[in-house]
Amino acid sequence: MIEGEPPLIWNENPLRALYLIATNKKPEIKEKEKLSQIFQDFLDQCLEEEVETRASASLLLKHPFLKIARPLASLTPLIMAAKEAAKGH
Repeated sequence: MIEGEPPLIWNENPLRALYLIATNKKPEIKEKEKLSQIFQDFLDQCLEEEVETRASASLLLKHPFLKIARPLASLTPLIMAAKEAAKGH
């Protein structure tokens, strides 16, 4: 969703989606340089391929990016605006 579209596997059978996630490499994020450094770091830690070096969920929950993130409720007006904009296309 970071690029405005759901991941390519969003409409796959759940078992196939798990297979694709396990067999494909880390997704490439287009225009990653436009993201803040703190968000890039968070994504890199989330998407680390090596299990031994990937951050745990508890560690990720303490990441500075999540400390500055807004509450989920703040997304509602943005989602509604995007839906309205999509209707016009």
